[in-house]
Amino acid sequence: MDRATISGSIIVAALANVLFACAVGACLAALMLDNVSPRLRHWLRRIVVVCVVALIVADIVNLLFEAALMSGSVPGADLSVLILVLTQSHFGAAWSIGLVALIVWTVLSVAPRGFGRPAGTSVALFAAAVFAFSKAASSHAADAGDFSLPEWIHWAHICATAAWAGLVIASGLLVLPRLRADATGDELAHFVGRLSAAATLAVSAVLFTGVFNADRGLGGSLMPLTHSDWGLLLSAKLGLVGVAIVLGGINRLVYLPRIRRGVSDNSAASFLTILKVEAVVMIGVLSAAAVLAHAVPGAHLGA
Repeated sequence: MDRATISGSIIVAALANVLFACAVGACLAALMLDNVSPRLRHWLRRIVVVCVVALIVADIVNLLFEAALMSGSVPGADLSVLILVLTQSHFGAAWSIGLVALIVWTVLSVAPRGFGRPAGTSVALFAAAVFAFSKAASSHAADAGDFSLPEWIHWAHICATAAWAGLVIASGLLVLPRLRADATGDELAHFVGRLSAAATLAVSAVLFTGVFNADRGLGGSLMPLTHSDWGLLLSAKLGLVGVAIVLGGINRLVYLPRIRRGVSDNSAASFLTILKVEAVVMIGVLSAAAVLAHAVPGAHLGA
């Protein structure tokens, strides 16, 4: 395989992971904001639209790379290869479903009246979940068959990871800096409380589904963890996840109670600083996931 093509595919996949998480996180943040100003709601909606449109572009580029990897050709050089991949491969079918879901998500996000409301945003998030399933259906989890338990577990893992990472990235880099400037102390405390609770729930789902995925990828043995590239990549990803959990725990146990009590210190600023660091770590987690998806699971190496 051409290393440049593989590297390009990994980079695009990492970018797509971050864009997907940001769009999901912005949608969830909009649902958590009560009586938010129309300006902030419009700004969040614009963030979602930009992320999803960019995700569509990244997904199309990813199709070119995947078709090239399947055929051994140069990305985008042969239109007939693309047609064959789209019409006669499992990846093409899953990719097509994902593209339709992204288009629906974009249309729903463009509508200003529905965005941030439970009904409209829930439908948009359902489209996001369909896109996530298309990713699970084109991953190593699909080796067990369509709609198999590993595929559903991996779908849940993708959704939970997007929710956790998305909330951290969107809130830390976009929402909270604006809320600190415009919202009251009670509104800020209400939002960070919801953010912490939702992130904790998402982390729990990530860990549960992650254990299942790791056990399947390792083949029930810890040996590939240190004797395969896949295992080493998994260890690096787990290390980043651990750092993110520690940072989130500090915010939840130390600074969130102070913000809720209205303590007049720099608790809100410290919470935001830690959240920004956690956002950077989560970008690393999403990037590591992209690299891991392109590696051969450790269990396969001994087969």
